[in-house]
Order: sequence, then C-alpha cells, then structure tokens
Amino acid sequence: MRKLVYFIAIVSIARVSYGQNEDDVLRYSQIYFGGTARNQSMAGAMSALGGDYSNALSNPAGLARFKKSNISATLDVENPRSAANFYGNSNSYSGLAGNWSNLSYIKAYNLNPNKYSNWYGLTIGLGYNRVRSFNDRIQYTGTADSSIVHSFINQANGTPDSLLYNTFPFGAGLAWDTYAMDPEPGSSKTYITGMSAGTVLHNRQIIRKGGIGEYNFNVAGNYANKLFLGGSFNVVRINYKDSYTHTETSSAADSSWLNGLTYTGDLKVKGLGWNARVGMIFLPVDWIRIGLACQTPTWYRMTDSWTNNMTTDTDDGTISEDPSWIPRGSYDYKIKTPFRANASLGVVLKKLGSIGAEVEYVNYAGGSLASRRFSSAPYSFSLENSQIQNIYRSVLNYKFGVEGRITPQLYIRGGFAYFPSPYKSGKGNEQFPTTFYTGGLGYNFGKFYIDAALILKRGLQNYYAYDPTLNGSHATIDFKNSRYLLTLGFRIK
Repeated sequence: MRKLVYFIAIVSIARVSYGQNEDDVLRYSQIYFGGTARNQSMAGAMSALGGDYSNALSNPAGLARFKKSNISATLDVENPRSAANFYGNSNSYSGLAGNWSNLSYIKAYNLNPNKYSNWYGLTIGLGYNRVRSFNDRIQYTGTADSSIVHSFINQANGTPDSLLYNTFPFGAGLAWDTYAMDPEPGSSKTYITGMSAGTVLHNRQIIRKGGIGEYNFNVAGNYANKLFLGGSFNVVRINYKDSYTHTETSSAADSSWLNGLTYTGDLKVKGLGWNARVGMIFLPVDWIRIGLACQTPTWYRMTDSWTNNMTTDTDDGTISEDPSWIPRGSYDYKIKTPFRANASLGVVLKKLGSIGAEVEYVNYAGGSLASRRFSSAPYSFSLENSQIQNIYRSVLNYKFGVEGRITPQLYIRGGFAYFPSPYKSGKGNEQFPTTFYTGGLGYNFGKFYIDAALILKRGLQNYYAYDPTLNGSHATIDFKNSRYLLTLGFRIK
C-alpha cells in the first residue's frame, strides 16, 4: 500500500518529463485540408474561388460568394494503410473508419446596393468541418540489435533497485517488477537482461484513432461584387487515442530463463481550443480572384490519460504486474499552435470550369506547451519549448486544384497538395514530405447537388519504438491512406 501511495504522488512528475513534448505540439499543429467532397477533390485549393462551406477553414471571405442559403453534409470513409520496413523486413497493415467530414448551414442575404452603400450580400454560416484525421494502423516484425529492455536499463542505471518502481513506474519499474531485467552481480544500481542483443524477434502493433474537428461561426460580405470580406470564430475539439502492443521473443538457440515479453501502452487525449480567421478576396477582373487570409494560433486546454503494462514469459511461466500496481496517470496542460497565413488565386473560365491554387505559410517553431493555471503539478516546459524551436522550421504548403465542366450539370475535379517536412534537416524524428492526390465528380440537380471525392495521401516517417540511440529501435513507415467522401447539398431560396 505504501508503494502505491508513493507512486500516485510522483506519477504526474514522471509523465511531464517523458510525455508532453514537441511531438504533441506538432501532432495538433499539422492541419491539411477538410470539409466537403468538392473542396477535398480539389486538394483544398478553393480559398480564392469561394462558394463552398470549406472556405471557413482557409479564407472565410469565400462564403460571401453564396447567393442562396445552403445546407450540406459530408460522409467520410477512410482506409488507413501502412507499409513498415524494420531492418529489411516489410509488413503491411490496414483498417477502416467512418466519420462526418462536414455539416453546415449557410444563410445568404441578398442586399440592395443602393440602400446598403454598395454592399450586395451578407452571409452567416454555422457548421462543422473535420480538419485532421489521426487514423493509422502500423505493424512491423523482425530481429533487432536491441531489446526494449535495454532502453529501460539505460533509464534505470544509477538508481537503486528499491526505488525503480517509484521513479520509473511506466518503464524500468515494470521491467523490474516482471523480472525482465536483473541487477548486475555485485551491484544494486546497474542492470542486465536475458534478452540478448541481436537475438530478439520484435513485433509491434500500433493503432491510432481520432481527429480534429472545428465548429465554425462565420460572417462574410460582398462589396460591389469586387471585394469579399469574411471572418470566423472557431471552437476546435481534439480526440486522440494511441495504443500499442510491443512483443519480443528470444530467438537465441540457447534461450535464457527469460523467453519473451509483452509491453503495452494506451494514451487518450482530449482537447478543446479556439482560434479565429479573417480573409479577403479581390476580383481585379471578373475571371480572376485573389485571396489573402490569416489565422490566429489555436489555444488548447488538454487532458492526457495513459497507462502501461508488462508481462514476461519465463521458464517458470508468465509473470504479470500486480493489477493494483499497474501504473496510470493523467495531466492537464495547454498547447499553443503556430500562426498561419495563406495567399490564393482563382481563375474562373465560365463554361469550361475553374482553377485554384494556394500557398500557406506555417512556422512550426512557433508552437509551445504550458502548464494550466493553478495546476496541482506546475511545470515550466522550458526544455520542451526550446526543443520545439531547435528542431522545427517554417514551411510553405502548396495546394492546386482544377474543376472541369463536362455539361451544365456534371463536373470533374482533380488536385494535388504538397506539405514539406516540418523538421529542420537532420533534426528529431524526421518526417518526409506528405503529398495528396485527389479527384472527384459533382452533379448539380438544381435545388440539390451531390459531390464525390477520392483522396490519396502518401507520407514517409521515421519511427522509434524506444531510445533512438539504440540500434534496433527504428522503423520506417510508409503511409498510403485512402479516403472516400460523399456530399449532399441543398439550396434554399
């Protein structure tokens, strides 16, 4: 009982040191594009073109292009896939998930310009847009040059065995309690393990779920059919779950008393925040539209809860942690994401269709972590915030989309988007560029319309299961996610 009480007292300190860090800030700062099937089939490049509720995500001035009130809903079915390479061994894994990508209502007021000083219209919008998906499925297997226990040994060395659980309850403490590691003969502060380097078969499965959704309140106006202005206030909600099962089996011919282990982790994150956007679209001539917009940082209040567990397979049978001592923790904190701005261009070719392009600026080094006010476990996050500035950089994201008019009712669309790595060269858990290839169809029935889209996302990432200084912890993950969207919209007089 004394052991459990002491653990509760220190759990938040341990998690702050090893949990909330630069990875969390990046995860909630990387926004791609979302909303309706029409917008996504054009890779989010509709910022200057306007006339779609998804403009609330990039340039709310585009909502002033609506001349009729509108209701829309978009269903999103996602097929997250990955191909992992672990020291020459390749594994594939996939899943399926469904979500609402867009729900919106637009109220359009057509004004008399003679009465309202050349203002032709006012638009008020309310809705929801899903702006980021976290759905991933990853699995890899193969023989590695180290065991996860070696990472726990590095963590534990120098700490008396009597304090291991209280000091490192989520890592070395579990390994000690389940006999995955032992004291080196003649010492109580250095440790060894029977999982010999180079003879350990690894299998790791990772399942991530959730996303980021925005609830938007928008106001936009049309001045002289030349200048469109808009703003939005957005409440942003995060729901993220990450669970993994890490299994190791000794592949040595003369296997030691320790034959294998299973180490698991579960993380649940809830976040609520807000931001604001303002934008403008100018028409120098009827067929060209130039857009500028910016977004404040998003200020989040976050709550993380997590647990880890370990079991070992030995010649004496399975050894498990006492259920009453399985470590659990939670922590409340704050995240600020970076400022964003974009410039966009739209070309309308009347009977032929339209072309859209956008360049977005994001400085990922501008994110930060902070303790909640009046926190029971305050922490400065100075090291983590220094790391954010040290490894992240500013980038320019590019989006390009086209819409071709086949008949007065039928449209075909396509797009491409490029999001560079947010990491400085050679820094951190480096990612490679993320690219999107998009396409879709739309049919206008008059009072209602239907749009369909296919989104193909490709990204490559270095993944480290534990201490990256240990050769054997690294895998390369190639993400190839597919999404299928269907929007139904209704125009209201």
